[in-house]
Amino acid sequence: MPDEFSERPFEERLAVVESWVKKIGEEGIVEDIDPQLVKGVLEGLGANFEISEEERLSLRKYSNLNRRLGMDAVWGTDQANEYKRWLIDEYIPQYERRIGRELPTLYDRKTDKFDDIKHSGMLQFFGELTAFAAGEKSFADYQRLTENRAKKGREWQERDLSKHYEPSPNAPFPPGFPKAAWDYIKTWKK
Repeated sequence: MPDEFSERPFEERLAVVESWVKKIGEEGIVEDIDPQLVKGVLEGLGANFEISEEERLSLRKYSNLNRRLGMDAVWGTDQANEYKRWLIDEYIPQYERRIGRELPTLYDRKTDKFDDIKHSGMLQFFGELTAFAAGEKSFADYQRLTENRAKKGREWQERDLSKHYEPSPNAPFPPGFPKAAWDYIKTWKK
C-alpha cells in the first residue's frame, strides 16, 4: 500500500475505496487507485489472496464461469454463491420493480438469440474488482471494461423504449449498482 494509506486505520481506507466505488456507480468513472489499497480493504472484508497459481490465473479470464475457480479461492465458495444469490433474489427484482421493466439479458451473436441471464455484468463487476485487487487485471483493462459496463447500463436505463437497444459485448450493470454491491460486500467485514 502506498505510504499515505499503509498506516491509516481500516475504516479510513474503507472510506477511500467506498468513495471510489460510489463514483463508478454514480458517474460511470473509474478514477486511478492503488490496487494494493483495494486489496487491503477487500482482505478486511474477507478476501484471501493467498491462492494457488492456477486459481490466480483463472482471475485473468474474461468470463464469470472461467474466473470462478479464482473467485471461490479468494472469497470462498459459499461467499461467491451468496453474492450471486443476492443478485438474483434481491437486487435484480428490487431494481426491476423500481425502474418498471426487466433488465437486459446477454445476446449471443452466434445463435442470434438472447439468453435469460440478467446478472452477468453485475457478476463481472465483482470478479473484475477482485482480479484488479489481486494484480491479475491491469488498471487500464479494469477501467475500460468497468466504464463500458456503466455506460451501457446507463444507456439502457435512459433509452427510449420505442427504439432498438443494441446489446453490448460487455454485459452492462445498472447505474448505481456498484454502490449497492459494495454495501452488500461490506456486510462481510470480519
